[in-house]
Order: sequence, then C-alpha cells, then structure tokens
Amino acid sequence: MKSRGAGASAPRTMIAMTALHTNPLFARLADAERILVAGAGGGFDIYAGLPLALSLLHQGKEVHLANLSFSSLAGLPVDEWAAPDVAAVTPRTAPHQAYFPERTLARWLETHGYPATVYAFPRSGCSRCAPPTASWSTSTASTRSSWSTAARTS
Repeated sequence: MKSRGAGASAPRTMIAMTALHTNPLFARLADAERILVAGAGGGFDIYAGLPLALSLLHQGKEVHLANLSFSSLAGLPVDEWAAPDVAAVTPRTAPHQAYFPERTLARWLETHGYPATVYAFPRSGCSRCAPPTASWSTSTASTRSSWSTAARTS
C-alpha cells in the first residue's frame, strides 16, 4: 500500500444510490396488495398513471384507478356512486356525454382485458377531502383505508 504524500486527498465517502435496475417507487410498493393510482389535475391526468398501473397489475397487485373529473358527474344515477363524491365509471356509464375521459379509459381497459372501473370524483374543494365517514359502507371504507400509496411515510 502506498503512503500518501503531502498533496494526497482524504479517502472518498461513498454516496448511497439506487441501482439503475431498481425503481424506488416499486421497491416501496413491493409489499402492497391494493394500490390507488389517481390523476388530480382533471381531464385526462389519470392517463399519465397508466404505465405505473399496468406494471403493478402485471405484478399481481390489485390496482384501482381514479381521477379528478371535469365531466358532469352530478347527473349520474345513484347506483353509479361508490361513495359520496366517488363515482364508479364503467364502459357503459353516461353514454349521452361526449366528453368523459374516465369512461373512455374504462372502455379501453375493457377492450384490453383489464378491470374496467375508473373512479371519478368531482371538483369539490378540500373540505370534502376528509377520511371516510360513518355514512360510507363498511366495504368501501375498509377498501379505501387499505389502499397503499407511495407517499405514505414509514
């Protein structure tokens, strides 16, 4: 081993890095069973989450898609609402509406053999962004509380 001279630098400290073949998001979701992928900008934002959602589906995860909707959800029949302010949009939802990105996505998902429900929530403000209330059905509340998110802290 060579000795260091007067101009030699101190040993370098290695910086911990993620391997290129390991995605930190997928590593964080590795133990998750049920995952919600949501678009929050309105319109077609949920489409940006499709690569993530499809990859997770192919890993055997239960993936739910949701979107802040700019469509007219208020006129949907009562049986199309999964919970207050959460519509369950399927390929056959609101055929009279021309602009309905969630329904367009549900149709595409059905055509390609994927689960074809896309949840949509109306623009309603932060006062409605609270945790589930007692008025929700038990199955809906338990499903929502068990969704995994990448933003959850350890």
